[in-house]
Amino acid sequence: MTGALIAWLGGTAAYGAAGVVVPSPPPAWTNIFGSDYGATNSQTISGITTPITVSLANSGSGALLYILNGYQTPYTGSFTVHAGDILAFGIAVGNAVQSGAITVTNVSNGSATLATIGYVVRSSGGGGGRGILP
Repeated sequence: MTGALIAWLGGTAAYGAAGVVVPSPPPAWTNIFGSDYGATNSQTISGITTPITVSLANSGSGALLYILNGYQTPYTGSFTVHAGDILAFGIAVGNAVQSGAITVTNVSNGSATLATIGYVVRSSGGGGGRGILP
């Protein structure tokens, strides 16, 4: 990377072994509210010059999902995101109210937190999860 490019970036981006690994602008996912299933808004990942590795943590219950370029996948471990990819997150629940927070971590940037997304998803079934969404 040339000195001119580094100066142009003004020291605001973090660099990995091969380039910029911090999305800019930062993604702004919405909190999740739903019945049986809920998802965030989609965000286009931009400002990175090399693919990044993303991991998720869930403080609550429910099946954690990520939606990458329109394809919904159960979260089982870290995954790779490229510049221009469209990313969202979802939670599916059984017969109960599930709430918590999803922490989105950029492993490629020293495991910095990209976002913390709160959620409340209620069941429409008969397991005591019925109720009015907040």
